[in-house]
Amino acid sequence: MLDFTDFDIHLFWDYVDSLNPQEILFSFLPPVIGLVMAIFVGWCCNRYVSNQIASHPILQKLTWKTALVRGLKGAPVLIVVSLYLSFVTRMMSLPEPVEHLLTYVFFVILMITVMQVISRTATAILNNIIVARHENLSETSLLTDVVSWSIYLMGFIIILAECDISITPFITAMGVGGMAVALGMQETLASVFAGFTMIFAPQIRNNDFVRLSSGQEGRIVDIAWRYTTIENLEGNTIVVPNKQIASAVLTNYSVPAQDIKVKLQCGVAYDSDLDKVEQVVLEVAQQIQDDVTKDILVSKGKIAEDESVTTADPGIFFHTFGDSAIEFSVTLNCKAFTHQYRMKHEFIKALTKRFREEGIEIPFPIVTVQQTREDGESSK
Repeated sequence: MLDFTDFDIHLFWDYVDSLNPQEILFSFLPPVIGLVMAIFVGWCCNRYVSNQIASHPILQKLTWKTALVRGLKGAPVLIVVSLYLSFVTRMMSLPEPVEHLLTYVFFVILMITVMQVISRTATAILNNIIVARHENLSETSLLTDVVSWSIYLMGFIIILAECDISITPFITAMGVGGMAVALGMQETLASVFAGFTMIFAPQIRNNDFVRLSSGQEGRIVDIAWRYTTIENLEGNTIVVPNKQIASAVLTNYSVPAQDIKVKLQCGVAYDSDLDKVEQVVLEVAQQIQDDVTKDILVSKGKIAEDESVTTADPGIFFHTFGDSAIEFSVTLNCKAFTHQYRMKHEFIKALTKRFREEGIEIPFPIVTVQQTREDGESSK
């Protein structure tokens, strides 16, 4: 346990003023050289960790070993240097006030570094567990921030306890202050708890495409302390308080599955062969579904270009005798909500071209106006 009861800042500065340049050179040159070597050793360790991550595919997988190795990235330098300086401080014949001060500083640096490694590892393991075992949960900054700050808080308490500083007043102050903060930040706390509700509820996850009752729609990017970030189709960011999302009526197009069905309306002339129309529409729809889905999967690197893709069967339903056409609906199958716009685009072009080749007419609205003259005869 560190003891700072005997530390006197005046004695420390008196010791510094009493040193001459020659004493400083002979006293601190060897430790400085050792410090440079310690930095070099820490840098080599850090490079080794980085190379291991880059060169070993197994470290790209979601495992606790991967989380630990990635958590160590950047930390070896501070860990080695802190241990070395702490050792040198104890070996050198420094005055007690100086030794106490340096020991405290090195201990704090070492604890912060260790807490950083533990925080990185714990959050990575948590995210790996969520992604691998709980498909209804997702990685969010709110959850990782809570875990990180909890670990740093434990490290702060350890530092205070090691320095023989009582934490009872801090706990008492936090309890009283927490009540005041809770009363003054009711809206903020409501959004925070709403964020936790959304994280652990199976209805909303990161990367889900949702549409709010207010008409706003987009992909959920992150659930933070107070706000949920949504990216719309234009690439703009929509920031919505968690409290509003938790109480809103929304449509999630990614649950229970990413696949969606898209419905288009069309019509053909009354003298058309409906069996032929049905055959042509289904052929075009199936071809467009397969081609568009394959192009999207290839562009995302999920399949190779020489692989084939077969999607679910499309549907067609005649439903209305319209004013100038027999109307029908076409149902297309998309792998994700955002794919529907390209699929509609390609399908309308391909169907129009195929109808013209087959001699199938898509009639435009016709209005017949009948007028009656004074002699009683009618004309059009």
